[in-house]
Amino acid sequence: MMKAKPLFVTCLLIACAFGLLVMSPLTFAQSGQGQPTPTPQVGTLVPPTPITVATPTPTPQTAAVSGIRTLQDTGKIRVGVRYNVPPFSWLDDKGEVNGYEAELMRAIAVDLKVEVEFVQVTAETQLQALLSGRVDVLIGEQIHTRDGEQWMEYSHPYYYNEQRMVIRQGDPYGRIADLANHRVSVIAGSRGEEAMGLWMAQTGTGMELVRYLTQDDALDALANGEVAAMVGELDDLSRAGRQNMSLIGEVVRFDFYAIAFRRHDVNLRNPVNRAIQRLYASGRVKEIAGKWFPDKDINFAALIPVYDNFDGDTREVKDFPPDIPSPNQSVMDKIRNGEAITVAGVSLNDTDPLYKRFLDPLNREIMYEMGRRWGVTIVFLPDTADTGVDLVANGQADIAVNVRPRWDGADRADYSLPYHYHKHQILVVKDGRYDGGISSFRGGSWIGYYEDTPADGERLEFLVDFLRISPAIYRFISNQQVIEEIFDQRNVDGIFADSIRLQALTIEYPRNAWAVLPNFEDLFRPIVMATPRNDADFLTLVNWTLADMYRDGTLTNIWTANYPAVPLFPGQDVPPFVPDWAGVGDFLYQSEQ
Repeated sequence: MMKAKPLFVTCLLIACAFGLLVMSPLTFAQSGQGQPTPTPQVGTLVPPTPITVATPTPTPQTAAVSGIRTLQDTGKIRVGVRYNVPPFSWLDDKGEVNGYEAELMRAIAVDLKVEVEFVQVTAETQLQALLSGRVDVLIGEQIHTRDGEQWMEYSHPYYYNEQRMVIRQGDPYGRIADLANHRVSVIAGSRGEEAMGLWMAQTGTGMELVRYLTQDDALDALANGEVAAMVGELDDLSRAGRQNMSLIGEVVRFDFYAIAFRRHDVNLRNPVNRAIQRLYASGRVKEIAGKWFPDKDINFAALIPVYDNFDGDTREVKDFPPDIPSPNQSVMDKIRNGEAITVAGVSLNDTDPLYKRFLDPLNREIMYEMGRRWGVTIVFLPDTADTGVDLVANGQADIAVNVRPRWDGADRADYSLPYHYHKHQILVVKDGRYDGGISSFRGGSWIGYYEDTPADGERLEFLVDFLRISPAIYRFISNQQVIEEIFDQRNVDGIFADSIRLQALTIEYPRNAWAVLPNFEDLFRPIVMATPRNDADFLTLVNWTLADMYRDGTLTNIWTANYPAVPLFPGQDVPPFVPDWAGVGDFLYQSEQ
């Protein structure tokens, strides 16, 4: 597999070196020279327009009661599952539901302290079963799509497939666009046909799609010269093992597999997502995936964000309300009426410490661009860097930026896709005795933290105890004291703090040689936007606008325009801002340490 180049290696300062994703071995050769060419995308100019689908309307009861009521009343979660999609879910010869998603669902149920009741559904009946309340969730290759969000909520994704284009080896096509006005075979009614149709609509590139009943027929047509290319799922193409064929380097579409809930059922979605985050942080998700996909290294850091307090939130199923909450008014109404959108979460105060206003330029430009695409005016509420979620929850702001999502706040507002990441790091003097790794800190060494973040001190004490190292702990009052103690007097050997705060420190004191401690393990934490609780249409608009801005390069341009002097710490590659469902792109080719 050709290695894709990270998109954001010149813009962020998160200290975690990523390797390259290792995909399943193929007998296909890779086509084209150099790196894949990004696919042009159409920006979100208006809110996404739902596509009419012939499906039943939910009954008033299912619209008013969360699926978590079933868990509370019966101690079971009813899971609609397809029995014919191995290795994800199928009925095995022992009469048991088996597969990656079935095993993951059982692990989620253990976290929720309930049992799983699998209910067979088909591709034709699954949506009706969910909307009617016969099942609480759906699994079995449920793909998170824009169209699906008309009817469903989705969990964090836990697997992805790729819609890829295959050509005859040696044919002169290096990009998908090179097949313009050519005949391309697809499986009738498949996701490949859908993805190719959307790709053509987004890029304005025409091709003649020739439909076949099976993958073998579509590949035979390519081999016989009846078509110039074929589009299908990478997993299936890998299993087909056709010789003398090449994969074009670009991906037509990434398909992300997730658990589906009834739309607006946030009270069931939230505890399930919390369980997924815990399973990821504990390594259990990776363990399950490794059993079913031993040759595919899935970068779960790109798929599953980890909110603060995920391990400290002790609420059980009985503690979640069984209602379907709804906002008094959707922000979408304001957008349709051309009213101004109020934004909280920014400082806009030059007297605030730099770390508190460090991301203000990024957040301002992102929101101005969103306002331009939505056709509305953006109004910022200054001095709200610490109160954004409160203002959104109280109806005093329409959206908050610069939010560090927490589970003890997830029932007050909804969180968008991540558009930036942060984590805790240890900063030391470059080329000093402690820049070789955290194991360098032994007896006689010192690590400090900022006094105004006492939780960092507690976390640091836990880490040094867990890692069985024995540095003394020091409390810093100010950045000036950091400089004096670490650089001037060398009394303290490092500082443990949030990466955004450390970035600001290196900007304020550029004369000093800094180094981020390598081999320090800590999870990436997302920075998101907060929207009014269960204002699903507005949240969808925010997410897909962020996704479009990521794909069309807008987010990259905003960062480089506002942070040109921010250096990369040596040897650190970083994830891009937005791992979006429609095409996370190069982030998927970066692997966790």
